[in-house]
Amino acid sequence: MDRLTRIRHWINRDNGRLFRVGNGPISGPTALGFLSLVAALLMHFLHDATGLPGAYAAACLMTGGALLAWAVWRNRR
Repeated sequence: MDRLTRIRHWINRDNGRLFRVGNGPISGPTALGFLSLVAALLMHFLHDATGLPGAYAAACLMTGGALLAWAVWRNRR
């Protein structure tokens, strides 16, 4: 058993002290939220090369944040 597998088993133990870190499925809003944040970052870095206004990056940033917040809220219920 390699070191990373032992660390993952240690983290996933269920003694109630730590949050459970599992390899569960990623929901659609979570994936879209992270992709939107990456797109906003790329638009910000490539602003001069693409000529896109900063409002597009801001819109992607707010959309990604809203999707991630909604996914967290949905998983907490």
